[in-house]
Amino acid sequence: MMRGEITLAADCLMSEYPPEIKVEHKKNGVVVATLNRPEVLNALNGAMRVGIRQLITQVGADPLARALVLTGAGDGFCSGADLRAKDSRAWPRGPADPEFSWCVDLLQMPKPTIAVVNGVAAGGGLGISLLCDFRFCSPSSRLLPVWAKRGIHPDDLVTWTLPKLAGYSRALKWLYAGTDIPLSDAQHAGLIEPLVTDEDLMPSAMAFADTLASGPTVQYALTKQAVLKSLNREPWDSAALESWGQNTARQTSDFKEGINAFRERREASFTGE
Repeated sequence: MMRGEITLAADCLMSEYPPEIKVEHKKNGVVVATLNRPEVLNALNGAMRVGIRQLITQVGADPLARALVLTGAGDGFCSGADLRAKDSRAWPRGPADPEFSWCVDLLQMPKPTIAVVNGVAAGGGLGISLLCDFRFCSPSSRLLPVWAKRGIHPDDLVTWTLPKLAGYSRALKWLYAGTDIPLSDAQHAGLIEPLVTDEDLMPSAMAFADTLASGPTVQYALTKQAVLKSLNREPWDSAALESWGQNTARQTSDFKEGINAFRERREASFTGE
C-alpha cells in the first residue's frame, strides 16, 4: 500500500462495525468513532461493547491511523451500562483475561486518543473517557461516577485512572459521593482540558487531533509507553526505558526528518514512520 492510501475510502463509515458504533477515517489519519445509541444516551449494550473492543484492536494495529477521537451521537457521550438492554453481553476477552482487561488496551493504545464529552459521561462512560489521553468538555458536559448510587463497584479501570489523574483523596471523594464532578474542579485537577463552548467542542477537539495526526506517531507511542510505565516505577527504571525509547526513535524516518528540519530552519513534515 502506498503512503496516503487507507484501507477504506476516506470519510466513509466502516461497515464491518455494528451499527451501535460508527467509525470513519479522515484522510490525515484521524479516526472518529461515534457511540451510536442516542435514544438511550449511548448506554452500553453487548453490540456496543463488541464494537468498542473491535475499534481498539483495529485502530491500535492500523499503521495509517494516527489519532483517535471518541464521542457520542446526540445529547450524550455515554450513560454507562444499559441495565435494560436485551443484549447484555459482557466485554469480549480471552479465556484467562479479567472482564475489564480491554481497558488496558485502550489506555496503552499507541496513538493519541481524545474523548469529546458531549453531554453525560456516567459510570462506564466516564471510565471510557478517562482511558483516553485527553478529555474535551463544554458547559453541557457531565462527569458522573454514579456507581455508589447504584451499589455497584467502580469499573472500567476508574480506580486506577481517576486517582492517577486527580489524586487519591479527590478520587475517593468523587467515587464515594456518586454525584456530578464539578467541571471547575475537574479542570483545576487537570482531569479535563479547559472548557470550550458547546459550539466549539467538536471543532476544537478535531483541530487538536489534526495537530497530533501531523506529528511523529511512533515517538508519541514510545512517549506514552514511557510515561505510563513510569507512573509505577523507580527513576532508574524510567531512565532505562527512556534510553530504550530514544534508541528506537532514532531508527525512524520522523527522527531523521526532525533533525533535518532543525538544521534547515523549517517546519518538520512527519509521516508517522
